Amino acid sequence: MVELGVRGKLSRIRELEAEMKRRMREESIRYYGPHASQERFHADPGRIRLVLGGNRSGKSHAGAAEAVAHALGERWWLDPTDEHYKVGCSVPNKGLVIGESFGEQVKKVIVPKLLGDVESASPGLLPKHLVAGSKKNPQGIITHISLTNGSVITCQSYDQDVDLFEGVDMDWVWFDEPPPRAVWVAVQRGLTDRMGDCWLTLTPLKEPWIYDELVSREDVGCFSFDIKDNVGFGLKAEAVEEFTRNLTEDEKEARLRGRFFHLSGLVYKSYGEIHRVRRFEVPQHWGLWMHIDTHPRTPHHAVWVAVNPDGLMYVVGELANHDSNNMIAPFCEAILVYEREVLGRTDVDSVVRLMEPGAKAPNPVDGRSMWDDFADRGIHCMPGSKSRDAGILLMQKCLQYDRETGVYPLIYFFTDLSGVDKEMRHYVWDDWTKKVAQGRTQKQVPRDKDDHFIEGLHRVLLDEPSCELQEFDYSEGFSGDDTGIGY
Repeated sequence: MVELGVRGKLSRIRELEAEMKRRMREESIRYYGPHASQERFHADPGRIRLVLGGNRSGKSHAGAAEAVAHALGERWWLDPTDEHYKVGCSVPNKGLVIGESFGEQVKKVIVPKLLGDVESASPGLLPKHLVAGSKKNPQGIITHISLTNGSVITCQSYDQDVDLFEGVDMDWVWFDEPPPRAVWVAVQRGLTDRMGDCWLTLTPLKEPWIYDELVSREDVGCFSFDIKDNVGFGLKAEAVEEFTRNLTEDEKEARLRGRFFHLSGLVYKSYGEIHRVRRFEVPQHWGLWMHIDTHPRTPHHAVWVAVNPDGLMYVVGELANHDSNNMIAPFCEAILVYEREVLGRTDVDSVVRLMEPGAKAPNPVDGRSMWDDFADRGIHCMPGSKSRDAGILLMQKCLQYDRETGVYPLIYFFTDLSGVDKEMRHYVWDDWTKKVAQGRTQKQVPRDKDDHFIEGLHRVLLDEPSCELQEFDYSEGFSGDDTGIGY
């Protein structure tokens, strides 16, 4: 009797083991164990979510798991009592998954994650018993998956004509890798009617519009996956080390840490939310510096920096010449109005004004300079420094922040200054693309593009702004050596 009891228990154990293997093979979604970054992504209630992940960081797996959860209406890997178990999307529903191409992304990545891969014997995340059927395109690639609960998943790729995405009527969309902006806009039109969810999982190697238009949006949940997040979750540390050895230092920013590749050569990498503060009324007794960046064709730009008694600096204003002909007279008037109405400065004569040195160059027709034209209209300026490198180093020092060692920034930026913010986030070394292509990482000078406000900030910093009342004799203008080419 004892022997039969033991045999019975062993038989039962084998049955349970077989059932466990079956479930892991046919219902693998139940055994999905997300790492910490993936958990935060799944728990975010936002309608739009953006996952910036390095290679092999688990971003696509998280995207696929979320797609399955939406199709089922539930996140099966969680306990049913968990507040995030239910998905805010009714069932049945229609979902769209989009990859870079049918031959590579859809066939080799997306479909295997959903339905499984026969060659590698890896199971798909969709429960096998709930898959009612699938359809293939003329190339033999699965593009349509139907479930027994009535939900439908459609697969498309970015290499299709944009018109095929127009009017798409979907409840949710998963973009795997960066979509072209035209595809993003077309798909959003179809999601708007149902206020459908969408998420993007990508290694940010291209499509910089995503950084400009999505990362800064308050309604977009943004998550960064580092390749090391996935160690122990299907990835070995040795594999990461081997992959890392094949990358340049700055390629690691995108491929390991999920940072935008077009900004890997960013000059001010430390600039971030810690430096941004909401606008407040600038006290009259604070020092106020401004700089004018002049141009013969592109609009003139002005930027303002206030300094408190403790020496902390605040970038408080920005203004571009909106006159269609870039005339100086209306810009001068706009400067004075801006200082009085936006910055609340009652005594505009107390503002310390700087101008880029090239503004003193005389016009060959009448011998007058832009500096003369500004001065004639009450905007008297001193020459700003031409030492760009010194300005960059000074800005980097002012941005430094390390809470553990008690180091806090010396400069802050009002959050409503979109022009300054964009320039700070896009100021990159000029030779970045070429150097990467050549396998080198040495950098020389910043790119001379969209840096009108930053040039002004450099010159203000180099002028050592303070809160003390300043008195300058602007009548002398610029000295002869201030007009040379340099900055």
